Amino acid sequence: MIRQMFLSIPIAILIGLSTQVVGQVNKIPDRASAILKNATQFELLSIGHHPSPENSTERFQGWPVIGKTMIADPNARNRLIAAMEKGVKENKGDSMKCFNPRHGIRVTHEGMTADFLICFECFQVMVYVTGEKEQRVLITDSPASVFNQTLQNAKVPLAQEPDKKQ
Repeated sequence: MIRQMFLSIPIAILIGLSTQVVGQVNKIPDRASAILKNATQFELLSIGHHPSPENSTERFQGWPVIGKTMIADPNARNRLIAAMEKGVKENKGDSMKCFNPRHGIRVTHEGMTADFLICFECFQVMVYVTGEKEQRVLITDSPASVFNQTLQNAKVPLAQEPDKKQ
C-alpha cells in the first residue's frame, strides 16, 4: 500500500504541473496574428518576472519593464515572429501552473495594439488585443534564444533566469 502511494506521487506532481487548454486550438488568435504580421510598430521588451514596483516605473500588462527596443528591421521582425510561431506549433499541450514572464512583444497596426506577455519557463503566452485579454497560448522555450539574442544585440538587459534545479 505504501509502495503504491509513493509510486503515485510523481504522477500526481506531473499532472499538477502540466495543464492543457481544453477545447481550444493552440494558435495565436487571428486578430493578434494579423496585427503582429502587419505591424507598423514592433517593440520587444525584457520583463521583470515579479509584478512588483522594483526599480522600474514602466509596466507591461502589470509587469515591470527592464528594457525594450523597437524592431525596425523586417528580417529581425520575421525571425521573432517565426520563432514564436514555431514555439507555439511545437507545444503539444504542456504548460506549468506558474507564470514568470521575462519577454513581451507590443505591436501596432491601423490603430490596434496586440501585446504578447511571454513566459518561456512556464510555456505560456498571454495575448491581449486593445488592452483586453484575448487568449492564453501555449509555447515551448525554443524561441527564447532568438528573443534573448535580439535584446542583447540592442544592449537591453535580460531578466534574471530561474534557478536551474539539478
